Amino acid sequence: MSVGLILEGGGTRGVYTAGVLDALIDNKIFVNDVYGVSAGACNSLSYISKQRGRNYKIFDEYIRDPRYLSINSYLKTGSFFGLDFIFNELSRELMPFDYYEFFKSHTRLTIGTTDCITGKPLYFTKQDLDEDFIPVKASSSLPLVSPIVNFRDYKLLDGGIGDPILIEKAISDGHEYNIIVLTQDKYYRKPPKPDFPEPILRKKFKDYPNFVETMLVRPAVYNRQKELCYQMQEQGKAIVIQPPEPMPVGRYTRNRDKLRTVYEWGLNDGNNAAREIRRFMIIHS
Repeated sequence: MSVGLILEGGGTRGVYTAGVLDALIDNKIFVNDVYGVSAGACNSLSYISKQRGRNYKIFDEYIRDPRYLSINSYLKTGSFFGLDFIFNELSRELMPFDYYEFFKSHTRLTIGTTDCITGKPLYFTKQDLDEDFIPVKASSSLPLVSPIVNFRDYKLLDGGIGDPILIEKAISDGHEYNIIVLTQDKYYRKPPKPDFPEPILRKKFKDYPNFVETMLVRPAVYNRQKELCYQMQEQGKAIVIQPPEPMPVGRYTRNRDKLRTVYEWGLNDGNNAAREIRRFMIIHS
């Protein structure tokens, strides 16, 4: 089984991943099996379509565009991130996405989402996508600041809730060896409390109690999965690429200078890891 590439989410922290993936493209490193949630899933698209620089250009040129990220977007669409704008006007006209290259590529893609009814992770592949990329939108739809996404018979939200880092999914699919791109530094761990107060979650998602329970245990799941990444790294079964120091950007950062700094971190770290990755893939593919 080939080596897997696992991409963590994190909103605008995903600019780090954009840098790492551009470095992989520069070094002609293309992994056959990619796993992503939220911003990681979004970044994976331009990696598979081999559009070097596209992810960063979107951050740099549109991060202050109210159609991309703003209170106005939230008031108009129910989402801080303008996902309809991103996957329609932006991807079709303003920063054209190479749909042909993406869909003809033999690279397999697994996208993590969270099923609001069961509270469990639900995965989709490239075969589930058309040019609207609804599962990727769902994977990027953050609770409380995005509406629930209806796809087929499912009600879906952020993939980072049910399965924050898709390392266990990749292993269960047969990928014993993986390249893992994280968007927080080595020492970061989530505090035990959920991202939002429990009473607010229970009120907002009163019809989805299983989803609330998943939200409550998410910090523990994330921390456990992060430890697994490091265990695999120590065993020689993973290469972990992550920011060298605490992230100066958050999930909704609009400061272009900070985003540029973090992108350059990713570009540098990806280039520094390229030789090791190439050797790793030769040995374990």
